[in-house]
Formats: sequence, structure tokens, C-alpha cells
Amino acid sequence: MKLDKAKLDRVLKSPDSIGALLFYGPDEGLAHEYAGLAQKAVLGAGDDPFRLAELTPDDLKGDGARLADELNAISMLGGRRVVRIAQASNMIAEQIETAIAGQVPGSALLVVEAGDIGSKAELVKVFESADGAGVFACYRDNEAQLGPLIAAHLKAGGYAIARDALNYLAERLGGDRGVTRSELDKLMLYLGEPQDGAKAREVTLNDAMTCIGDRAAFALDDLIGAAVDGDTAGLDRQYTRSLAEVEAIQVLRSAARHFQRLHQVVARMAAGEPFEAAANALRPPLFWTQRDRMQRQARQWSTSRIGRALERLIEAEAQAMRAYAIKDEIAQRALMDIATLARAGQARRSPAS
Repeated sequence: MKLDKAKLDRVLKSPDSIGALLFYGPDEGLAHEYAGLAQKAVLGAGDDPFRLAELTPDDLKGDGARLADELNAISMLGGRRVVRIAQASNMIAEQIETAIAGQVPGSALLVVEAGDIGSKAELVKVFESADGAGVFACYRDNEAQLGPLIAAHLKAGGYAIARDALNYLAERLGGDRGVTRSELDKLMLYLGEPQDGAKAREVTLNDAMTCIGDRAAFALDDLIGAAVDGDTAGLDRQYTRSLAEVEAIQVLRSAARHFQRLHQVVARMAAGEPFEAAANALRPPLFWTQRDRMQRQARQWSTSRIGRALERLIEAEAQAMRAYAIKDEIAQRALMDIATLARAGQARRSPAS
């Protein structure tokens, strides 16, 4: 069966109600995190080797009975066991289906992790249709989800966070749950251990900007910059590399946020403000490495053409949500259209309006 977040939470609180779980999707860090929570729900915080079996797809090649044997084995010291398989694919879907069908009630919990195999994959269908099995799709955190996640992770480490710092981090993290937590741990290490009994140290915007250098943020900056500059050759080079860090829909949303900020700057400049004053009004603040590019773009784009670019991005996001299997191609086409619009603007040299 398909699991939403509420159903998954109930399963993790009462794991005896299920025999097999699959976690898959573009956020492999989140899939790994949930797999760990499922394991902990059965085994607790301990690491009893007699109750945990970790397998790879290679372990199952040529040994069709291996998984079934592991699922139905009894722990020497008692207690329910967990069998985990990482990096699963459709290649072992049939073996998993057979093993689940022959699973003795109350035997080990099977926990499987897979990457972005798609909701129509054979492996996903196995877990959707099998009795006593569940599947949960792990998508990348959006900004609305990231804010509470970041604040909670820092609070657990003894830190508070300023609102502008939280907004800054929410814009730059989220490509992968594991990477997000790793970056936050790095930030806390940079700040040092909080003193016992002291008021929680507040993470400032300067702390966040100094420490967090997420690869996805830099990849997005280069990609979106190429599109807004009208650099079609650079856009073509950057796109595939950026998709290794962030999802296509996140690329579209980040591009839309960039145009919203650019619109604020262009509108202020059209009203008579100098670029520096208009840029300084942005919240969160414009990072110093982006100022020259933003100034060049503010001269190149008018408010009317920024509106057309935003309409194209909104249209592309809706298309990508409807046709998720080809979301990468939809996003790339939209960015190419924006680059073409930018080049047309360069040719006309129209003033901001």
C-alpha cells in the first residue's frame, strides 16, 4: 500500500503491523533517514548483530532463497529481526515479491531503500500490491518544510536561529535530507559547543553566510545566471551538472524566486533609486558574489519581460508536476525559453519599464 506521512508515522510507532517497507525517491538522504527510523522502531537504539541483516542486490544474485531465509530466520537471543537492502532496483523486484509472499507473519521487518526509480517502477508496484507491505516516496524538502526542519535540528543542538538566517538557509539547502543535516552539523561545529545553562546561542545571518557553502546553491546560481544572462551555451553545459544536485522542479522555483528579487530591484531603479540602494533593500540580503551579475541583469531586463519570464516558469512547474517523468526536459526547455527572451532583450536594449 502507498503510505502518506501520517500513515508512515503510525507504522513507525507500531511496526508489528507491517512486514515490509520501501523508501524511494529523489531524496535518497530522506529515504535513508526513514529506513533508519524503521530499523530503530523494531530494534531500538541497540545494534544487535543477531537481529540485523544488511544485504545488497549483489548478495541476492544467483541465490533466490537468500532473502526468504533471512526474513524467516529466528534471532538467537529472541526479538524481532530487521533485514535491510540498500540501493535496490527493479532487478531484484521479483525476488522481493516472492520473499514477501512467503513471509511468516511476525517475522523480520524488511526495509528496502531505492533511488529515484519512479512511481511506476516494478519494485514500487510490488510493495503497493503485497499484503503487509508499504511504500513511501521521498521527495526533496521545499522551503516551507525546510524552515521547521532547520530550526528543530539546531534547537536539538542547543542553538536558536535568527529569521533572516533561517530564510537564507531554507533557500540554499533541501536538495537532500542527509546533506541538509550534514551542513547544519558543520554550522554547529563552526559555532562551537553551547555553554551548559547559558541562553541558546543564536545563529546569525553572517554565521550562515560564512559557513554554509552548499554545492547545490552554487550549481543553481550558475545555472539560473546563465539563463537570465541569455547564455544558451553556458546553460546547456550547466544543466546536467545542476540536476545532480537539485531536482528540476526546485530549479524552476529557484529561478522564479530570482526573478521576483530582480523585479524588486528593477522596479526601484525605474522609480529613481540607484542600484546599490535597490539591492540593499532585498531580504534576505544579496550575497556579495552575486552583486555584479544582478546589476548587469537589472540593466538588461524590464519589469514587463520579467513578468513574462515568471509566467513561463509557473507554466513549466505546472507541466512538470503533471508529467513528472519528463520534468527534466520541461525545466530545461523553460530555461532555454528564458535565455532566448534575455537575448532578445539584449538586442533591443529596452529601458526598464
